[in-house]
Amino acid sequence: MNELKVGNRIAEYRKEMGLSQHNLAKAVGLKRRSIMAYENKTISPTIETAYKICKVLGRDIKEVFIFDKIDGD
Repeated sequence: MNELKVGNRIAEYRKEMGLSQHNLAKAVGLKRRSIMAYENKTISPTIETAYKICKVLGRDIKEVFIFDKIDGD
């Protein structure tokens, strides 16, 4: 069975724009701890939230989120 590993570059692009986690969270309608969890890859955002983050960052979803297949048994 193949699994999907999702990485992201939220922190990189957020810092590039000079945004704090708090400011990004506010722009997306979330709490700072959610942004922190996404950046630490503790949890993944919903697709709707991912698109909102990308819109604020001015990036395409394929630039911000990295999808890798993990081969399984």
